[in-house]
Order: sequence, then C-alpha cells, then structure tokens
Amino acid sequence: MSDTALTIKALKDQLGEKFAENVVLRIKRDGEYVEFTGGEAARRADALAGLLSSLGLQPGDRVALLADNQPEWGVAYLAIVGHGMTAVPIDRLLKPGEYQRILEDSGTRAIVVSDAFRDDFHSIAGSLPELKHVLSLEEVMASETGASAPDNPVSPDDLAVLIYTSGTTGQPKGVMLSHRNIMSNVVAASRVISISSDDSFVSVLPLHHTFECTAGFLAPIYNGAMVSYVGSLKSRDIVDTMKDSKATIMLAVPLLYEKMYQGIMRKVGSQPAVTRTVFNLLMGAVKLGEKFNKRMGTALFRSLRDKGGLGTIRFFVSGAAALPPEVATGFDRLGLRILQGYGLTETSPVVSVHRVEQPPKPDSVGPPLNGVQVEVVDPDETGVGELIVRGDNVMLGYYNNPEATAEVLKDGALYTGDSGWIDEEGHLHIAGRLKNVIVTRAGKNIYPEEIEGELVLSPYIAEVLVFGAEVPGTGEEYVRAVVVPDFEYLEEEGTPNDDETLNALINKEVRDRCGNLADYKRVREVEIRREEFSKTSTRKIKRFLFQSAQSGQAAPSEDADGQ
Repeated sequence: MSDTALTIKALKDQLGEKFAENVVLRIKRDGEYVEFTGGEAARRADALAGLLSSLGLQPGDRVALLADNQPEWGVAYLAIVGHGMTAVPIDRLLKPGEYQRILEDSGTRAIVVSDAFRDDFHSIAGSLPELKHVLSLEEVMASETGASAPDNPVSPDDLAVLIYTSGTTGQPKGVMLSHRNIMSNVVAASRVISISSDDSFVSVLPLHHTFECTAGFLAPIYNGAMVSYVGSLKSRDIVDTMKDSKATIMLAVPLLYEKMYQGIMRKVGSQPAVTRTVFNLLMGAVKLGEKFNKRMGTALFRSLRDKGGLGTIRFFVSGAAALPPEVATGFDRLGLRILQGYGLTETSPVVSVHRVEQPPKPDSVGPPLNGVQVEVVDPDETGVGELIVRGDNVMLGYYNNPEATAEVLKDGALYTGDSGWIDEEGHLHIAGRLKNVIVTRAGKNIYPEEIEGELVLSPYIAEVLVFGAEVPGTGEEYVRAVVVPDFEYLEEEGTPNDDETLNALINKEVRDRCGNLADYKRVREVEIRREEFSKTSTRKIKRFLFQSAQSGQAAPSEDADGQ
C-alpha cells in the first residue's frame, strides 16, 4: 500500500467510490433497518465536514464525538478525521465532570453529540472557553448543509485521534494516534483475518474504544463489509441481529463469550434426557477427533449453531482482556472459532491475533501482526519478561504529558507494562500486568490474572479480583481473592444466598479451582462481595479502585479456609 493511502481520508474517499453501492452501516429503528451505503456515508461525512469548516474549524482542531453506537457515529468520525481535524471520542458512560476534564485537557473546539447527552454539555460549556460549538448529531444528520467540504490535505503522520484511556489502572491519559498508526493496523488486521466485502459484522462494543473503532468499524468499511449495530446488549437483541444480518464476524470481550457459552450449556442441560445423551455422544466424538487433529464439531453441531442464530458465523474475535482457554476450547468444539488477540490503545490497538487458518492455541493471543515486532525484555528464569512493541501502529505519545510518554516510549519501542513470553511457534502469551504481580518470599512471581481466569470458570462465580496482601510485620505476600457470586445461577439452582451458605460454597469452589494451580499460587483468603465491581465501558474491572483497599490485612492461618 502506498504511503498516501495510509490516511483515513483515503479510506473515506475509497468508501464513496469503490464501495458506493455496498450497504456498510445499518441499525434497526422502530422495527426497520436504517442503512447507509458507502456512497451515502461518504457524502454525509463530506456534508458535515463542510458545516464544521463553515464554523471556522481548521485542520488539526479538536472535535469531540459522543453518542451511542450507531451509523451516524461513524459518519461523524469520517467527517472529522477524514478532513484533517482531530477526533476526541468520548465514553458515553462518563459523567459531566469527566467530560469537562477531557475537553479542557484536549482543547476541544467543537463537539458533535447525540441529543441524549446534549444537555450535559450545555451545563459545562460556560466553563470551557475553548469549546465554541455544541452540535446535535441528529440535527446535522437530518439536514444538508450548503457549505462545500474542505479539500484539506492530510498526511499519514498527522494526528487523527486523541483517545483518553478508560482508566482501569488510574488517571486517564490522552493517547495520540496518527493516520499511519491507525491505518497500518486496519490494513494488517484485514489481511491476517481475511476480511472481504462479503463479510457481515455485528457491533456490540462501544465505538469510542480503539478496539471496536479500528477492528469493528474502520477495518470492515475499508473492505466494503457491512456493520450492523445492536440496539442493546440483551442476548435476544444480539442473536436477532446476527440472524437478520447473516453475521460472519463479531468482536467482543471475554465476559460476553463466557456468558454466551454458559447460556448454551445451560440450555443443553435443560433439554430432555434423550437430547442430552445425543449431545454428550457427539461431544465425545468431537473430543476423540481432536486426538487426530480433526475439527468434527463444525459438522456435528451445525444444527445447534443454526438454532442459536450462529450458523453463518465464520469466527469471533476476543480482545480487551484474557479469554479463559476453556471457553475458547468449548466454542471450538461446537464448531465456532474464537480468534483471541492482544493490544493496547497505545498500539492502535492490535498487536497480535490468532490466524483463521492455523490450529487453535487457546492459551496464547496469537502471533504478532505483519509489520509489528514484539520483544521480551529482562526475562526471568521461566522466560517471562516485559513486552515491548515496535511498528507503525505505536502511538505518537501522550498528549501534554512528556513525562508519561518518556516512561513508555524508548528508542522507538513501546514498553507495554505487560509481562509475557513468546513460544517456539512465535505465539505471544500474556502473563499479566507488571504492576499487579505478587512476589512470594521465595521469589516466585504470581500473576493475578492467571488465578482469576481459573476461578471464573466456576458457575457460582460471576466476577473475581485477586490481590497480593501483606502479613503485617513480616512483609510476606499471600494471595487474596474478592469474589462476586453469580446470584442468577444460584437462584436457578435453588441455592440460598445467605452469608453462611455463600461463604461455605464459594470457599469450596475457590479451593477446588485452585487445585489446578501450583501450591504457591493458591488463594489463602476469600472475601465475598454482593455488588458488581465498577467497570470500564468494555467491561474491564477498574482494578485500581480496589487495589489499595486490599493491602495491609492480616493473613488467615493455613487452616482458616481448609487448605
């Protein structure tokens, strides 16, 4: 691909020319689908860009964007970025005070906002002297401006978007991504997972998030594929959209796949004895076939997939957090491949992903994308060390934060803060966040994410956070878990949820699941929490909110929980 094509302006122009007749974006409203062809999306983006230009917006000016997932979000994004301005996508789950901090830090001059959030901005606009225009997304999409679209030159190294991280570990920072950063990732991801104009995506993740924007919006329309937006995250709405759109690809976070898989297995478990027996016989055949490298589930469970609205799916893609290997294996046995990937906002975001044509390797996150280099630095005796990334997808830096930039960008490489290793086949494995690691007195490193991944496999556990807690006076670290029970499952099972019953049940489940781990990794103390953890919009737990509260507590005796 030529250097000049590595811009979102070039993607927008191609959309209006090569894919002018393709339906690329759509959503169901009032029982009917509202559809945008490539030509319509490009034309409307040009019209909005003309309006922004008529208001005095210049190339490089910051224009924020806030709305629910819908085709118009994408059109507005193309209008802003495709004409040389810088988009500032905002998480719709934030509060007005958080909006204000982002707009202040970024120097945003205008915002295109859905009417559902418009009043919030009018309430804070007076304290934002740089913010000159609050535009209704619905109004600008419903009208046609007479102003012509500006023909602003756009360079691959121009700043395309300024993304404020969701803050799972602390204060958000503004990640600066150029056109080259994003488009190099779009092109590489499109090639390794073979996206074509015949594909149909279902979009469930928030568009302000880099994973969905790059891989679930830009990559599909770059290839002329169709994206259907789901009106809600209810299982029925997702399945209906899959059926209506004959979906071939969906991106989601592990939590959604876990719930989907548990739902499928629960439904199987509720069937008559004959049906369950047939299912178990077929599953036995599938497991036998694995010994001969045969994927028999594709044929044997076709009827089950069709009934569940999954009959046209080519594959799922999982990102943003670790996918339990058992979930990936379970789906694969049903004939549904999940391609797990790894990335960061700072890498636009995809670093690695499984390949469709390769045998599944569910304990890894696949090989790096073409053009992306990953190294392990300062490895320990097991080969685990910090992962550093080089490539055109690595961010320009953190906006207005040279100190934070210097901490992670060194000699052209991004120091991710994640630990992992690369196996002999070139597949990347993630151990966890370096800052989360628990170090025993014997010098053993324990990664909380590994233990969490094991514990959430229990049907009685909905969520869990694992921490290192210290024994006062000795400094010895031990493993402590805070568990949110799956109250819905408990109700289905008819299990009481009083404190005594829960304590006994959850402690037993933790002990049983820890039986698959080395002794030094086992949980020594369990706390039960009745409320869900606070999460980001991509359903990642905001670990930093709970980290400090877990330190300095006395360890229980080895006999306290029966271990």
